[in-house]
Amino acid sequence: MKRAFELAWKGLGRNSPNPLVGCVIVRDGVIVGEGTHFFEKVSHAETIALAKAAEKAKGATVYINLEPCCHTGRTPPCTDALIKAGVARVVYSIKDPDGRVNGCGHEILEKAGIKCESGLMADEAREINRFFLAVHEKNRPFVLLKWAMTADGKIATRSGASRWISNDESRNIGNHLRNIFDAILVGHTTVITDNPKLTCRVDLSHPLPEEIFPYYPRDIRNPKRVVLDTFGAICHHDLNLFENPGTTIIAIGPESEWDDVRARDSLDGDKIELLVCPLKAGYIDLEFLLEKLMEKGINSVLVEGGSGVHASFLEKDLADEVTIAIGPKIFGGEAAQSPVGGLGAELVDDAVKLTNIKNLRVGDDLMIFGKIEK
Repeated sequence: MKRAFELAWKGLGRNSPNPLVGCVIVRDGVIVGEGTHFFEKVSHAETIALAKAAEKAKGATVYINLEPCCHTGRTPPCTDALIKAGVARVVYSIKDPDGRVNGCGHEILEKAGIKCESGLMADEAREINRFFLAVHEKNRPFVLLKWAMTADGKIATRSGASRWISNDESRNIGNHLRNIFDAILVGHTTVITDNPKLTCRVDLSHPLPEEIFPYYPRDIRNPKRVVLDTFGAICHHDLNLFENPGTTIIAIGPESEWDDVRARDSLDGDKIELLVCPLKAGYIDLEFLLEKLMEKGINSVLVEGGSGVHASFLEKDLADEVTIAIGPKIFGGEAAQSPVGGLGAELVDDAVKLTNIKNLRVGDDLMIFGKIEK
């Protein structure tokens, strides 16, 4: 099963909206077939492993980190392939939460006389597929909040300057995350202030620490760019966002919020995709937006500010993890921004709590990775 996980990790950042799946077929104590699912190559891990095992699959044991599928999508059901191959036993880690599977794969295999066992390395299985599980269990993409701040908790000076708080290596880890996540999201104030590119500029010669992800993509891909912009304020600006290949999704309020409908209709559709969202208390309805992003096959969203955006995700319980880079600097000043705005906690017990903390020294920086306690 550990080998199945090694195979599954190879699809990280490239398999959405599908899960990360690795499969190992063993007969008489010898591995006779292996497979990794890659979305662009269509074939599932089980069918790849079965093809490699050929006749040796008969009577073998199959190890897989996710329950085999039993529905027809881009491929026929993997349960059919396993039954046809004559395997004797299937060991998987967790149920596939997809409503078309969710225990049915197990049931079909057992009815065909194949012994099925589940639960092996279940915690690791939930960790590796936390993006996929968020979609099917929470009906939204997985959300990670990321920011860099000073030792006194500031993300910019009183004048708004923020480049650079963290060091080159910390920023490279941030670019590794951009290379893994399906989309990157910021607020329009961040765009106006920083004029970011929101592209992946990772140096692959500096690997991602295994404490964060055991595997990282060996190619570079830009995430989808998403901007919260209720009034479409950035649409007619000359910004770095619009100089890069691909469209930028701009989440705007209802049409009635626009001052000039004709200006909206004149936008370059090759650069800007408008996504009209309802408003809640005058701001973009984040639950609605995340659902629409999920429908576009986006399983994971990296949120990079600003402070009001971070606060909105936390206040609405829409964030799963945080990544924080702390640089050895002190900005001071009451007007200097903090990473999380909003009203904030009134009492200590009201604080958002982090669990499963991982601390990483990156040169002079300290990076903190944590899950948000639910």
